[in-house]
Amino acid sequence: MIRKNGKWTALLLTGAMVLSLSAGCGKKEPEEQTAENTEKQSEETVLETETEPTEMQTEEPDQEPVIETIYSDGELKDYGSVVVIGDSAYELFTYRKDTAGSYADTVNRLTAALNGTATVYDMLIPLSSGITFPDNRTGEINSTDQRTAVDSTFDMIGGDTVKVDIFDTLMAHRTEYIYFRTDHHWTPLGAYYAYEDFCKAKGIEPEALDSYETIDFTGFLGSFYKDTKGDAALGQNPDTIHAYQPNCSASMHVTATDGTEYDWPVIYDVSSYKENLKYSTFIAGDNPMTVITNQNLNDQSTCVVVKESFGNAFVPFLVDHYQTIYVIDYRYWTGSVADFAKQKGASDVILLNNLSMIRNQYLVGQLQGVI
Repeated sequence: MIRKNGKWTALLLTGAMVLSLSAGCGKKEPEEQTAENTEKQSEETVLETETEPTEMQTEEPDQEPVIETIYSDGELKDYGSVVVIGDSAYELFTYRKDTAGSYADTVNRLTAALNGTATVYDMLIPLSSGITFPDNRTGEINSTDQRTAVDSTFDMIGGDTVKVDIFDTLMAHRTEYIYFRTDHHWTPLGAYYAYEDFCKAKGIEPEALDSYETIDFTGFLGSFYKDTKGDAALGQNPDTIHAYQPNCSASMHVTATDGTEYDWPVIYDVSSYKENLKYSTFIAGDNPMTVITNQNLNDQSTCVVVKESFGNAFVPFLVDHYQTIYVIDYRYWTGSVADFAKQKGASDVILLNNLSMIRNQYLVGQLQGVI
């Protein structure tokens, strides 16, 4: 499901219309397939094959995903911006339309600057409080509805930007382990479901979840554990990070905030890391610039990812689909994303931002500064 020109569009893709960039490593996408030309080709296909209606051509209405109810009778503990119910913590959210408007203006400016050069994809990532919070406890907290926040923000972003809406997908998987309980980030599984939605929007085939080699890192106590000053229920039930290795051979070069450059694995073994640092298994954590090379591709396919820390768990899934990925953390990088994307010949620029970011004027200002 994508949002374009103010409308939600479900892409019905036939084998002739979808050109897979990488069903496995090394497969190429012969022609760039954007949501716009996919829709155009779909219309042309209908015109070319129009016949008298038959029973076989009757379309079944789209079925709404089944949203399971989450129930909890555990004690609710209020730590200010974070609450704990049972052994799970949640960040409260307040939508600020003026700040979201500034974010939308920034996205629109980037899309305009790259018009005819690259496709800009924008993904707004909900917080766990908007997806996995117990339904029977919502009246006990003061937190903005995040479905409304996503819709309101996307409404302010122009139709030339491909808006990848992942909210309903995450809701359909809300009873799965898609967010950490002791940390504000999503899990790699949550990021994978969002990656599937990105692939649908781009018109490429995602890698199957069971195709990846995996590694588990236990004993993770993240930001919520710190924010609650070591809440006992969280401490007794730490998270496990179930990381997925890219299917291809990949190399990664990192430029740190102090200018140091080094090579590092896309997924690093953090078994010996402190309990609060294990999320850094993904792409060496937060750095101004990270360059990932798929050694099985030689088609010059290039994308630029502009992110904060939620993007770290998402990027490894992209590695199988591009020869080169430039990962920019806008909080630490200086320069112009538009100029950089043109210089590197990027066909795609992907903005990955969680909803807490778009209510923070300082962070939105930082993003504005690099566009």
